[in-house]
Amino acid sequence: MSDLALAPAAAPAGAPGRWRIIRAVAAREWLEMRRDRRLVALFAFAALLMLAALGFGAAENARIGREREAAAQADRLLWTGQGAKNPHAAAHFGQYAFKPASPLALADPGVDPYVGTAVWLEAHKQNEAQFRPARDGGTAARLGGLSLAFILQVVAPLVVLLTGFASFSGERESGALRQVLSLGVRPQDLLAGKALALLGAAAALLAPAFLAAAAAVALFADPAKLSLADQYLRLLGLALGYGVYLTGFAFLALGVSALARDSRAALVALLAFWLANAFVAPRLSADVARALAPTPTAQEFRAAVAKDKAKTFGHDETHPAFIAFREETLKKYGVSRVEDLPVSFRGLTLRRDDEAGYAIYDSHFGALQGAFEKQDALRAAGGFLFPLLALQPLSMALAGTDSRAQFDFASVAEAHRRLIQNEVSDNIIHFQRDERYVAGPELWKRIAAFSYAAPGAGVALAGAREAIAGLLGWLALTLLFAVVAVRRLRPI
Repeated sequence: MSDLALAPAAAPAGAPGRWRIIRAVAAREWLEMRRDRRLVALFAFAALLMLAALGFGAAENARIGREREAAAQADRLLWTGQGAKNPHAAAHFGQYAFKPASPLALADPGVDPYVGTAVWLEAHKQNEAQFRPARDGGTAARLGGLSLAFILQVVAPLVVLLTGFASFSGERESGALRQVLSLGVRPQDLLAGKALALLGAAAALLAPAFLAAAAAVALFADPAKLSLADQYLRLLGLALGYGVYLTGFAFLALGVSALARDSRAALVALLAFWLANAFVAPRLSADVARALAPTPTAQEFRAAVAKDKAKTFGHDETHPAFIAFREETLKKYGVSRVEDLPVSFRGLTLRRDDEAGYAIYDSHFGALQGAFEKQDALRAAGGFLFPLLALQPLSMALAGTDSRAQFDFASVAEAHRRLIQNEVSDNIIHFQRDERYVAGPELWKRIAAFSYAAPGAGVALAGAREAIAGLLGWLALTLLFAVVAVRRLRPI
């Protein structure tokens, strides 16, 4: 412990003297880490694993982006090239709204593999998203792919724990702890120095991954379609979130090492917590969330929508709602026959039926998303004890791959469907005079192509308040634990 011996017991008790001691402790810890070939190999392996996962994610994200862009262009050509036909028939012909790949999905794909990538926009019906990549990915996809987020959430904490589990217990076993304390080093300063070294190691683990992610975003993202500043703000939020996550594990390792009777006991306790955090807590929290905030099955959801839709008249001219609307319209225009109306009654009925459907779909899809958000909040509630429960929703929110991002895309797609419906209905209302009426390609071209821009980082952070609170609670709890544990530190 020659480095610590350079900080004599008679060093000033003020801040400068304490800082020299903390730096000496940190320097000694760094030296020990560099000398331990096992730790060097472990860090190198983790860094290579992260870079490989990031490279795979970037290549996959670029491929997905190209495919969806090509599909969107082909679908646009089909829509504008459908020729002269009745506008209502064109609305039933429909078109697709493709979700652009989020640039940061290369780091955290989130729910994207399990939710639809495109929405079919057709008359009278709000469809669910289709084409789920995980459904076509086989067993490997269902078991989960290797992503940067998975490595940072599961592997990186293990590396931090393996680095810090013997910080105090190992020195107690070797007798070095008695020597350090006899020099007059305060336990709190010893904790600060060891924490500084361990956090430096965690930062060295995170830095290559996030620098490479920033380079990948700059390389693959199209600045004409999204704000690179917003993407880097999201990436900064991710770095801070993961930094808080790993900092908590560093303090946990130091606290357990200070309390444990030996290094073996410290390692067993820390590995047990790691297993609970990485594998047990997420499954249990998901089950609890589903029990407290249940969602309908796909069949139940569709049946509920169909039940409410049956109250509208659709194309049924014998439906009481249709007859009532016809009488209301005739009275409004002061005529006694549909044929005497100055506008197309067919177009009016289509618009009225669509408007009734909008309210029904808003109610059902809004309630479903509300249940999903309640489940997310319930899962994140235990984040101060098991931080992965808080980190995952924050990571997905900032990457633009959570359920809120999917709902935002689906909402924009539905707004575009309604724009199409309103355009074709208005055309029929003002121009159709008989069943033989057709509109030309100029109408299809006048309807703009679907375009989607994801909300900014501020919106993502606002939706992850519970997750942020959970992570900050985790950091505060582990810091308090480490401080209390070190105050009880004994050399034997």
